[in-house]
Amino acid sequence: MLTMLATDLDGTIVFERTVPPAEKAALDRWRAAGHVLVVSTGKSIFATADVLGPSGLEFDYCVCYSGAVITDGAYRVVDATYLPTDVVREVYAYLKDRPHVATYATTIDNDYALADNAGRVDSILAKFTPMSPDEFGDHDFIGIPMLVTDDAERDRLEASLRERWGDRVEVHRNQDFLDIVPPGSDKGIGLQRLIADQFADVEVDLWTIGDSWNDIGMHQVADHAVCFPYSPPEVKAVCDVEVAHAHELIDRVLGDASGEDA
Repeated sequence: MLTMLATDLDGTIVFERTVPPAEKAALDRWRAAGHVLVVSTGKSIFATADVLGPSGLEFDYCVCYSGAVITDGAYRVVDATYLPTDVVREVYAYLKDRPHVATYATTIDNDYALADNAGRVDSILAKFTPMSPDEFGDHDFIGIPMLVTDDAERDRLEASLRERWGDRVEVHRNQDFLDIVPPGSDKGIGLQRLIADQFADVEVDLWTIGDSWNDIGMHQVADHAVCFPYSPPEVKAVCDVEVAHAHELIDRVLGDASGEDA
């Protein structure tokens, strides 16, 4: 049996754009024990590499853009799904003047800022390149992240996005962000595609660890789903275990000689 850990980034193993030493050491131990490590994130390839690069953390696969893209450990694309450009134009037109919202767009290569009415930059999406709507036709887009700095507005916007484009996109929530990605994309579906494509003839024991709403999909397909005391109630409802830190989970699993639940 192959043992796999799929870990979220922000709020799970990344805090203020840094992987703490205890988390890095534990993840290294995980791979050294012969287990598979998957980064499972709403971030783009660009943003994932930017935040993990300084830590030197190595992994086997990345399920990124909330499951729309799968890469290997060197960020080489294994599978990718894209948003139609007309959807990007429609969403941009709907959001460009909306208060409390900064609108971005992601491609395979970069993250772009389309409009900023939020008034601040967030550490989750800290680096980006400005883009004019005139340039939309020159790019293939995967996601539309939105920083929403007002809680009530975030609730309203999530509902309105689902109502307007619900059959053409997926909408995922993570802390202060909403993410639009292609239909049929979430972390759980991405993990299932990865396992079917890369481990079709292997029995996989899947652990997932993640703190927020956009982790629910991967927790639902896991054999062992793990969250944190600070996770929202909806996340806790689909998890088996809570830990204070990710390295605690890894130490418990590696220390369980029988391979059973921690």
